[in-house]
Amino acid sequence: MAEPSPTELVTVSVDDRKVQVAPGTLVWDACEKAGVFVPVYCAHKKLEPVAVCRMCLVEVEGAPKLQPACATRVAPNMVVRTATEQVRKFRDGNLEFLLVNHPLDCPVCDRGGECDLQDFTQRYGPGRTRTSITEKVHFDKAIPLSDKIFLDQERCILCWRCVRYYEEITGEREIVLQERGVHTVVDTFERRPLQSGFQGNLPEVCPVGALTHAKYRFRSRPWDLRRTASVCSHCSYGCNIFVDAREDQVARYASNDNPEVDDSWLCDRGRYSFPEMNRSGRVATPEARVGGVRQPVSHKEAIERACGGLLRVRSEFGAAAVGVIGSSRITNEEAFALQWLAREVIGTANLDHRLTGLGQLAPQDFELSIAGIEDCDALVVVGGRPEAAAPVLTLRLFKAEHKRGRTVLRVPSGSSPATVGKQLPQSGEIGIIAHQDELDQARQLRTKLTSKTRRARVLSVVDLVNDRGCQDLGLLPNWLPGYRPAPAPGLGTKEMLRAAAAGSLRALVLIDPTAELEADPDFREAVGRVDLAVVLAAWSGAATAQAHVVIPGRTMVEKAGTVTNTEGRVQRIRPAVEPKFPFPPDLRSIVELGTGMGGDFHAQPLAGPAFRRLAEAVPAYQGTQGGLRADWGANI
Repeated sequence: MAEPSPTELVTVSVDDRKVQVAPGTLVWDACEKAGVFVPVYCAHKKLEPVAVCRMCLVEVEGAPKLQPACATRVAPNMVVRTATEQVRKFRDGNLEFLLVNHPLDCPVCDRGGECDLQDFTQRYGPGRTRTSITEKVHFDKAIPLSDKIFLDQERCILCWRCVRYYEEITGEREIVLQERGVHTVVDTFERRPLQSGFQGNLPEVCPVGALTHAKYRFRSRPWDLRRTASVCSHCSYGCNIFVDAREDQVARYASNDNPEVDDSWLCDRGRYSFPEMNRSGRVATPEARVGGVRQPVSHKEAIERACGGLLRVRSEFGAAAVGVIGSSRITNEEAFALQWLAREVIGTANLDHRLTGLGQLAPQDFELSIAGIEDCDALVVVGGRPEAAAPVLTLRLFKAEHKRGRTVLRVPSGSSPATVGKQLPQSGEIGIIAHQDELDQARQLRTKLTSKTRRARVLSVVDLVNDRGCQDLGLLPNWLPGYRPAPAPGLGTKEMLRAAAAGSLRALVLIDPTAELEADPDFREAVGRVDLAVVLAAWSGAATAQAHVVIPGRTMVEKAGTVTNTEGRVQRIRPAVEPKFPFPPDLRSIVELGTGMGGDFHAQPLAGPAFRRLAEAVPAYQGTQGGLRADWGANI
C-alpha cells in the first residue's frame, strides 16, 4: 500500500509534540509516534479496538470528557494531553478498581517481572490500598484449559484480549465471557479443553498472569533469562522468535513480530518444540576408529582421519564412489560450504539434502510472498499439505479472507484447472499455494488462470526450516547454486543409500542426519557396508553408532548464520545457548574437511565471510541479510 503524501497527512499535537500521521490513525498510534507512552490493557496491535479497559483515556481539546486513545481517530490539528491531573486521577482510580479483587500472587506468578498490571501499578497506580485483603472476591485458580495452557481467573482483568484473539485471529471461538457484573470470568465453553493448534499465543496476548504456559510454569523469572532473536526451526514458514535461555537450557520460545512472515503468531508445534533442544544424548566428543576400535580423539585428529579416508576412497575408486548427504536443518552458509566440499573438493555429483527427489525447479515457483497473500483478490490452496507443513499459513489465510475480504478456495489435490478457474474472479491477482511435491498442479493452475485480465502467482511450501535455502544453494544432485542445471547429475539420497548398500558407493559424508533418514530401510545397511562413514551430528543416533568418524555438531539454537524460509526470505539465526563442548562450529568443520583435502574456500570459515562467498555465487542473495527475500529478477 502506498504511503500517504505529505499533503494528505494530519498534524496532531501530543503533549506539545507535533507529529504528522495518516488520516484515520488511532490517537494511541499517534502518541506512540510522538514518543509518548499511553498505558493500555485491552488494545492490541493485531486486534480491533474495543475500549473496554479505559486505561488509555486522554484529554482531547474540545471534547467534553476523556477519550479512549485506543479507539479515537485523529482529526486535523487535534490537541491531545496524556499527563494532566484529570488523566492522572482517572488512571489511579482505574488501577485501584482492578486491584480490589486481584490476588497478591506476584511472588509466585509466572508473569512477575513482565506483567502490565504490575508495571502500570508501579508507574500510575495508588501507593496504598484502601481495601482489606480478606474482602476480595475469589475465583478458580490454576484451571488446566488443556495440556498446554493454565487459566487463573483471579488474576484476569477482563481485557477481552483472549476472547477477541479467538474471534479475530483464529476464528475458533474457544474462549468466552461467562456470568455478569463482578462475577464475570473468561473460560472455555462448558469447560471443554482447548483444541486449537494456536493456543500457545494466549499467554502472550494476555497482559497479566491469567493465562500461562504449562511448560513454563515455575521455571524461571524473566531477569534470569537470556533473550536471543532467532527463527523457529520446526517448519519452513520462518516465524521469528525469541529464544529465552537460562544457563545452558532453553526455557521457552516467544514470538518476535515480523509482519512480513508470522504477524506475531506462532503455532503450538513450533512454540512447544523447544524441549527438543534440551534433550540428552548429545555427541560431546570426536571419535574415530583406530585399529578397528572406536575411541575418542581430538577434533584435529578426527578431521585428519576423515580427510585421509576420503582421499583414499577417491584415489582407489574414483570421486563417484563418494556420497554427501546434508540436511534441511543446516544453515545457508553450511549448505554452500557442503556443496563446495562435494563438487569442488571431492569432485562428486552425489549430493542431496532430502530423501525424496525433486523435479525441475525455478524461483517462479515461490514468486508469491507470504505477506502478498493478503493483496491477492483470490487464493487457491491445493490440498491440505501446505497448511499441515506450515501451520501459521492458516492464520494468514484467515486474515486474508475475514479481514481483507479475499476469496480463499481450498481444492483437493488433482482438481481440474478448468473447474477451479470457473470458481474464481475473471480479473485481478490470483495466489496459488501448493506443497512443493505438488508443483505440477500449481503450474498447470498458473497457466490456466493467467490471462490478459488475471495474473497468477505461486507460493510453493516446503517442509523443513532450510529446505528452500538448500535448494537455492545447490545442495541437490541435479542443480548447481542459483538453479543452474548440473552438467552431470549425480545420485540423490535414496539412490546413494541403495548404491552404498549394494557396494558401489564406498564412502558417505552425513551432516546432521535426520530421524527420517535414519529410519529409511536402506540406511543401516548402507552406513554399515561403506568403507568410510563420516558423520557430523549434534545427537547420537543410528548414524553415529555405525560411523567410522564422528564429529560433534551444534543444534539450531547454538548456531550463527542464515536460513531461507519457504517464500525465499533470508533470515538470521543467532547462538542462544553455548555448546557444552569446546569444538568448532559445524561450518568450520565442513570447511576444514575441504581444506584438509586440498581445497580452498577463499574465505575465513565464519558466517559473515561465508555468506559473502555464497552471495557471489548466487547474486539473488546479495543484500538479503537484513531479512529480505532473495531477489531473483534477472538472475532466474
